[in-house]
Amino acid sequence: RVREFCQAEIEHFLDPNDKSHPKFKLIKDMKLALYTADAQTGGTPIMHTSIADALEKGLIQSETMGYFLARINLYLTAVGIPADKLRFRQHMDNEMAHYACDCWDAECKTSYGWVEIVGCADRSCFDLNAHALATSTKLIAQQKLETPVTREVLEVSLKKAVFGKAFKKQSGAVTAAIHALSDEEKEKMKVVLASDSYKLKIEDDSFEITADMVVGIAKVTKTEHVREYVPSVIEPSFGIGRILYCILETNFKVRESDEKRTWLDLPPLIAPTKCSVLPLSNNPVFVPFIERLSADLRKLGSPTRWMTPAGLSDDATPVLTRSGFPSG
Repeated sequence: RVREFCQAEIEHFLDPNDKSHPKFKLIKDMKLALYTADAQTGGTPIMHTSIADALEKGLIQSETMGYFLARINLYLTAVGIPADKLRFRQHMDNEMAHYACDCWDAECKTSYGWVEIVGCADRSCFDLNAHALATSTKLIAQQKLETPVTREVLEVSLKKAVFGKAFKKQSGAVTAAIHALSDEEKEKMKVVLASDSYKLKIEDDSFEITADMVVGIAKVTKTEHVREYVPSVIEPSFGIGRILYCILETNFKVRESDEKRTWLDLPPLIAPTKCSVLPLSNNPVFVPFIERLSADLRKLGSPTRWMTPAGLSDDATPVLTRSGFPSG
């Protein structure tokens, strides 16, 4: 653990009733190393399975979660995390946030053991509900219905003046939460208010609704042209420092026959130097060709180092590379 760290997050909002993903078919056959909650409690090994199979078996809860796990896997392996040192561990019930539907950590095996480097959580509607409560702002999405829907619903009519005085800045969020209740819960409210106050739960907060705040609760017929809902959010969260450390550790190589010979084997995608120009001679006649070759490589977008062989230098001072560091 560190006191400060860099983190990069994606907030992907989606319909809680439809967690499919239009690009799921592109990644459905990708195989991942999954360490499920059941495997952890049962002591069974990591499972290597396709995302489609994991979804079918209920190991992954939605297409969108599967899609982001695949994209995380593609990203980590592209920047240099070896596939055989990468796994996705599912949160167990005792570590899952109370509001989360599903949560997975991408972990890398290091000299310190398995280290979490990316988390991916389906946080349901918790975030927007919490923001709506704190800001008294209605945070919803709207879906235009192709065919209008007519149905009978229970409607709660509130006394706005009494309601506003009781809840002040939070009245907007409390009103939205009441209107979002199911018909069953509204019926329960009606029964409770006949003799007592009704406790409305919004995430971790509780609000007391009394009979004097309500005009009535009755069935009405509504024709809906637009569906309103509070979106869920799936949040991939990348620990930049941990990812960088794991890239460096897993790509640091030591020659088996000579432990003093070490090198950093970074993939070209992130290597600061893509190409080295290494002439075998210090003869000045080669310089124009080396300069032209280096310039052509830079035009192609390939960062290049030009190094001369120190052993062929005419004096005892070290020969410098074009970047200013001794060669050899």
